[in-house]
Amino acid sequence: MSGRVDFVFVDFDDTIVDTSPRFTGARRRLFEVLAQAGFTAEEAERLHHDEIDPIMRAQYGFGPHRLEHAFRETYERLRQRAGHAMDHGIAESCAALGRTVAGTPPAFEGALDALRRLANVHPTALYTQSGDADYQMACVREAGILDVLPATHIRIAAHKGVEDFRAAIDAFGISEPERVWMVGNSMRCDVNPALEAGANAILVETADPWHYDVVAPAGSHYHTAPSFAAAVDMLVKL
Repeated sequence: MSGRVDFVFVDFDDTIVDTSPRFTGARRRLFEVLAQAGFTAEEAERLHHDEIDPIMRAQYGFGPHRLEHAFRETYERLRQRAGHAMDHGIAESCAALGRTVAGTPPAFEGALDALRRLANVHPTALYTQSGDADYQMACVREAGILDVLPATHIRIAAHKGVEDFRAAIDAFGISEPERVWMVGNSMRCDVNPALEAGANAILVETADPWHYDVVAPAGSHYHTAPSFAAAVDMLVKL
């Protein structure tokens, strides 16, 4: 790695804070409830991942609040296709599982110290996404991010595509994207938009990535790191 660093954008969920276990665990319990109701895991997973959740992401954004609706709708669609009568107890059990994912996730060990170290070396902003900006900002605050970065350096996008990333670059008055770095755990939402905008990226690898994040890279000019702290180690040397 070499080159000048004018600005670094850092993802929040599953980069600085450990969000994934709640979502993964809730989905696993949902499929168990649906299996008990007579639906196969393969059928429930395919319907939820491929049909229901994309609709709910479009309607409610990427925050946790969509899961109450997505989980209930997954049951509703399954039972309609199977010709089952509505069971309000099962529907509410599914919705209740979706509500369990809300709240501020714990920070990864050493992540806040790493963020502080990065911000002391390079201009840094948090760049995250949510369909509910107020909720996400509350999580950012409770996680301790505002003890490291000012509120002016927190950017919450409804989505994180290439145009959103370009808008983030413009918001900070950056004229040369090739001197910008994006650090995050999602190939789809973090790495690829940065590469497509002409910036650099570091993919923070996760042991159990969300299936939505697993897509082909938009280019080969990115780096990988086993943790956010390791990514910071790479960046502070530039």
